[in-house]
Amino acid sequence: MQFLFSPDSKIMQFLSRLYDIAVLNLLFLVTCVPLVTIGAASTALYSVVFAMDTDREGGILSTYFRSFRRNFWQSTVIFLALALFGGASCMNVLIFSRMSGGIGVALSGLALLILLVIAQTSAMVFPLVSQFQNTTMAMVKNAFLLSLANLPRAMLAAVVNGIPMLLVLLSPYLFLQLGGLWMFLYFGATAYFLSRVLKKVFDPLIPQE
Repeated sequence: MQFLFSPDSKIMQFLSRLYDIAVLNLLFLVTCVPLVTIGAASTALYSVVFAMDTDREGGILSTYFRSFRRNFWQSTVIFLALALFGGASCMNVLIFSRMSGGIGVALSGLALLILLVIAQTSAMVFPLVSQFQNTTMAMVKNAFLLSLANLPRAMLAAVVNGIPMLLVLLSPYLFLQLGGLWMFLYFGATAYFLSRVLKKVFDPLIPQE
């Protein structure tokens, strides 16, 4: 029994990691409060989770806020641009879906396709910014190309990131019932999971020493 509560036991390591993810989740939510900072908060979130379980792992607070400050402007510009285009695409889907005939179906389908591309690019770009340095346009372009080249992983990331928003739209009551999950676990845990999914995408891009 004493072995179970040893700092080196699997259970204690799991609980320690769970605590780290909960702290990270709260950090992310607090720094997202102004809304325009969501991009910088997402980049900082991925900076921490990519470093977990590696020799680069450091303090959560120091790693998070260092990335938040360093990537603030680039991540904010990317987020605002994607939010603008994503919002416009959502409006187009709603407008075109009300049109009758084949033209309405074709236009709403095109708008939905554009929205999916934006969602996949968004899911890829902030992890990319957290790991590499490049111009803003190059970041978005590379995120788009990587999402196409790794479509199943990009789609998985887009779906996981979109679940809270879908629940808000489709079932606000269920979203509120899951308030504890969003507050203490979801964003940190999913970022940790997706960092392991996207690691196989990014590893070939890192120059070998």
